[in-house]
Amino acid sequence: MIAARFPAALLALAVTAGSETAPASAQTLSNGLVTARFGPSGLTTLADGSGDAPYGFARDAFSVTVDGTRYGFPAAPSRKIAESQRVTFTWPAGPHAIQVTYELKPGWRFISKQITIEPGTRDRFRVDEVVVFDATLTTHVAEAYIAPMERNDLGLGSYAAALRFPDGRGLLALAQNPFLEIARDRNSVSVSYRPAMEWTRADGPFVADRGILAPYQRSGVLLPARMQPEWRFGPAASTPGMDQAEVAAFTAIVRAFMLYEPREPLNIFVGWCVNDYQIDIATEAGRAEYRRVIDRAADLGAAHVLFAPTNSSLARRDDSTDDWKWENLLWLGLGQKIRRNEWNPAADAVPPSVQEMLDHAKSRRVSLVAYVYPVLAFSQNPEWLVTRPHAAAGARTYASLGFRSLQDWLIETLVAFRKKTGISGYAFDHTFLNFDGPSRYAQWAGWRRVMETLRARMPDIVIDGRQAYHLYGPWSWLAGSYPHPTYNDEQPESFTPFPDLSVDRVSANRERYTAYRYRNYDFAPGELVPGFITHQTPRSDETGDMPQHQSDRGIVLEPFRVRDWDSVGWRYSLLSSIAVGGWNNVINMIPARDLEEYRHFAPEDVRWFRSWLEWARLNRDVLRHTRTILGEPGIGRIDGTAAIVDGHGYIFLFNPNARALRAEVPLDERIGLSGGGSYHVEEVHPVPRRLGRPGRGLWSHGEAMSVRMDGHSALVLSVQAVAGPVLEPLLFGVPGSVSFAGGVVSLTDVRGEPGTSGQITVLLPGRPKVTGLRINGREFPVSSPSPGVFETRVTFDGVPFGRAEPIGDYDPAFAGGTLTARFSVPRRVFDQLAARRKAWPISYTADQLRATWLAPHRLLLYVQIAEPDDRWEPRLTIDGQAVELERAYSAVRAVRETFVGFYADVSALAPDRQHTLELQLPALKPGQFQGVFFENVEPEYTAILGGK
Repeated sequence: MIAARFPAALLALAVTAGSETAPASAQTLSNGLVTARFGPSGLTTLADGSGDAPYGFARDAFSVTVDGTRYGFPAAPSRKIAESQRVTFTWPAGPHAIQVTYELKPGWRFISKQITIEPGTRDRFRVDEVVVFDATLTTHVAEAYIAPMERNDLGLGSYAAALRFPDGRGLLALAQNPFLEIARDRNSVSVSYRPAMEWTRADGPFVADRGILAPYQRSGVLLPARMQPEWRFGPAASTPGMDQAEVAAFTAIVRAFMLYEPREPLNIFVGWCVNDYQIDIATEAGRAEYRRVIDRAADLGAAHVLFAPTNSSLARRDDSTDDWKWENLLWLGLGQKIRRNEWNPAADAVPPSVQEMLDHAKSRRVSLVAYVYPVLAFSQNPEWLVTRPHAAAGARTYASLGFRSLQDWLIETLVAFRKKTGISGYAFDHTFLNFDGPSRYAQWAGWRRVMETLRARMPDIVIDGRQAYHLYGPWSWLAGSYPHPTYNDEQPESFTPFPDLSVDRVSANRERYTAYRYRNYDFAPGELVPGFITHQTPRSDETGDMPQHQSDRGIVLEPFRVRDWDSVGWRYSLLSSIAVGGWNNVINMIPARDLEEYRHFAPEDVRWFRSWLEWARLNRDVLRHTRTILGEPGIGRIDGTAAIVDGHGYIFLFNPNARALRAEVPLDERIGLSGGGSYHVEEVHPVPRRLGRPGRGLWSHGEAMSVRMDGHSALVLSVQAVAGPVLEPLLFGVPGSVSFAGGVVSLTDVRGEPGTSGQITVLLPGRPKVTGLRINGREFPVSSPSPGVFETRVTFDGVPFGRAEPIGDYDPAFAGGTLTARFSVPRRVFDQLAARRKAWPISYTADQLRATWLAPHRLLLYVQIAEPDDRWEPRLTIDGQAVELERAYSAVRAVRETFVGFYADVSALAPDRQHTLELQLPALKPGQFQGVFFENVEPEYTAILGGK
């Protein structure tokens, strides 16, 4: 009931405000984009603004089933009211009146249809079923695709029917809830759902969920029906699903009904990702540690802190009644008292230990966000309490959100709590909607009502959406800030990792996979898509549990893996987050709890972190237009996003693989560039420089830009339409400066990676005559492939050795067995690692060294295999000496599902000499072996040019 937030006003307007009873002739609604014509009892034609023939409807019916009686309406309505934006029909239905309102607002590229049951003489009734559309088109439907939802076990149905016509057009038919039953038979389609929901006259009119009809023009580009499971090796799924235009049309519908309209991106730090529940703020030491966490979050640019430490003076873990034993962390630590009705936010004072944290956060211009479970067994009303389906006698009970009185209590309590504490919002988790008692639809609709009311009463509130209502699709998220950033628990044991030794890159790849799903399969607008920066620290020891002991404060969770900053992978993660979720910058593990990490995190790193959050703020309007490009993230693929509007914007590309790959980026409508013309393409990260088209410098619309990316790398590009002639010399291909005088082109401060070669292009205005080219003070030959364009090639001095440097080449036919290769490591690599150790002088225990992202001064050798198996027994020798291969897990402890591959610490290798590697591998699929790579090496740059 998305419109239920204003049903009374809507109905009053439809019936009285300037309305007139329409004649029996057709009525038309039009907003310049869509035109709908109506006959005596419903829709007869629907047209978009393209000038194509309208879609004709031979039948536009509906029905409702109330208290077991189905009401269909073959006869003409008793009343028809027409206004500028809506047409309303009314029918009698037993003791009730049924109204059907069609609405077309300015800017909509769709029309909505909404059914309302006006209670009659009965005080209570049950709405069993609503058939929103029972329609037959006169236009021939060539085919249809019914988009499914994933979780049938939750009772979810379909998203929409995409009706496709022979002329390339289409029509989406849907309703705004996740329980739809959709059927299509030739030119007929029905969209229905079963609320199975009790209603009372005191609740007002029952407003059914809107139905939507949206015309569109198909793109011809079909997405797979389902995403490929993470990170499967092999070809992607081939069963076709939705057309990209259908995804775009559905997403635009969702955006039109968003209740949350942010003005700036949201920057929020999630405390539990540094395992803040291990901190007990009942103690002075605990409060000091948490003040440091808040300080670091503020330093990095967070405006909100999701606050969930232990406070043993208020609640104990032993007394928690939820499934996960976290109730002691809820409501700033007051959750148990609120459940037991021992603390009332409208009347009771905030405890001093909590107030101290609120005050410190305020002093740093940060607001706290409370962690809340809405379905605990609140003692305020035993009628709310239910069990899970098929629960045994005496099973744990929960409060069902299907009870309106619980909804009312939650709303008032949440509003009062915010007023009392001054928090900025809530993170809702443990929000299960599949209990016994009221129907699953009633529970879902009840939770939606709670969130919509909170948003209406507190428009600026932060609503962080966690499990499990994020599974119910975009109609569940309209009032929230964003759904779950990683689609399930963030801890490494909760998802399949991409094979990589960096936990921040592992989490970033998972986040982009999740965001791809949110955008293309759950139709989330960019303002609702969450980012995810860094990672959640693993929480379980070798026993599979969290280290803990019994004390006079009850069960105490011990500090564990506090030292956990991924100092090599975090930049990739930050860029990944902004690329897919720049409107919601969810910050996770930060160097704060561990004093050494806190002290040694460099000021320039703090500035770099903040600068990209500020970049997202400054470019927020462009980021509204973010779209995925190049397909979903996967093994052997580069993925990315583009955010472009009016010929200007940005492209983010990511290579999650260790081996270098190429991407072909189309400079056309697929990335948001429309029309002809020329474009500048500039690299923003990692090295500011222009990327030019060979032989010309500037790019033209419709061309494909070939981009090579190192393994484990991120690339940010700026695209700008060229409005006029070139007015100054432009340098392409390398960073540096260019000038032109006396017929000589001079390039200075030109840099590149040692041992690499590349083409340099210079574009000069006016097509002058060039007699010479000087680069960093040296003369170079120059050619001119076209007037005003001058090129040469350069090689930079030194031995090549970059990020994820491979030993040997990738062989797609290799299927296991013995690999032999020769390699050498330049001394500068060891100098780089030594410099890093000096800047990050942190010692690590043997257990901490099992976390492959720690101790970044180590030179690690990584054997990357798609779909790795820790039961394999590969063997490695270097120069004939056996080298032990360790097993790496994103969870640190040996959990097979988190295995990412084999590695060795080769920091003791001799520099600048040839070594021989022999690796014995089990039988593999051809191409499954990705290669052997060096880790923890970052690119270096030199201005020294090679050659004579």
